[in-house]
Order: sequence, then structure tokens, then C-alpha cells
Amino acid sequence: MSGHKHDKYGREVLRAAVGPSFTGWGAPVEVDYGTRPPARIDGAVGQIAVEVESKTPKQIRGAVLDLIFHRCPKKLLVILPVYQSNAETTAHQCRYALRRFVRPEDFRVVVAFGHGDDPRVEMDAEVVRSALRELGFQTAGSQAAGQRRGPADARSSCWAGSELSSWDPPRTADAKG
Repeated sequence: MSGHKHDKYGREVLRAAVGPSFTGWGAPVEVDYGTRPPARIDGAVGQIAVEVESKTPKQIRGAVLDLIFHRCPKKLLVILPVYQSNAETTAHQCRYALRRFVRPEDFRVVVAFGHGDDPRVEMDAEVVRSALRELGFQTAGSQAAGQRRGPADARSSCWAGSELSSWDPPRTADAKG
């Protein structure tokens, strides 16, 4: 049951970071592995697939696979420091794995300060906002500075106008084709 409070905390941080631009249900969170039902990630923010994980390093590395297969071109992994002896080592391993399939400019892996048992929502929301900005998402703060707001609806998001079954997962950098 304690995992649920960490999941809830992750959603709270994402909502604090980007408000209604975070989508945590429906087609935007589905991951196609060639059969139904689809796998699901925690959410999407515009063109960015988002996973928030508090589990063991092995389980977190499994979440990286879901991010790789998700149709959004950009990926964000937020690690909550709960069940890892060293969350930074886990983050490094995940960056290494993502780098094999996703261009480095198209993903971020960050370690949060808090979690469900030790919430630090504002600090973690800023970590998430910063990572999203680095991935090209324009948050409300940058909109106030006169910049265009990032995509928040299905018309401008990675899942718009296509069927899950029509998408091909990314190939490795050394794949022919």
C-alpha cells in the first residue's frame, strides 16, 4: 500500500509543476507492445512522456523500456528516492539505457528530493519544470515572460491523429533501415 502514496505524490508534483498540461489517463498514457491491453505510463505533458518511479532500481529500469516504446518523442523519468540504496546510481543507469535508443537532447532523468513519506512538492515541482523546459516545454512561468505556452491538448500532442497500432518504436542508433 505504501507505493500508492508515492504514486499519488508523483502526480501531485506533476500537477504542481504544469497544472492542467499534465495528462494522466487515456490514450496519452498508453504504450503499445503489440497486444491489448496496452501498458501505461504515468502521464504526458505535451510531446513528453513522463514516468515517476519510486521502486527498486530493476523496476525503474523496466519503466525506461515503457518510455522508449511510448510514442512521444521526448521522455522524462523522475525518480523518487525511496527503495534504492543510491538513487543517483539508478539515474545514471537509466540515462545510459535511454541514450542507446533516444537522442540525449530528447530525454531527462532527474532525482526528486521528496516522496510520499517526505513530501517536498515545491522543490520537486521546480526540478520537474526545469527538466521539462530543457525538453522544450514552455511552462506558465515562461509564458508570463512573453513566450508561447507548450502544447497542452490532444491537437498538438504526440498521440493526436494516429492509432497506437500504426506507430513503430524507435530503433537503435546502429539499426539499418
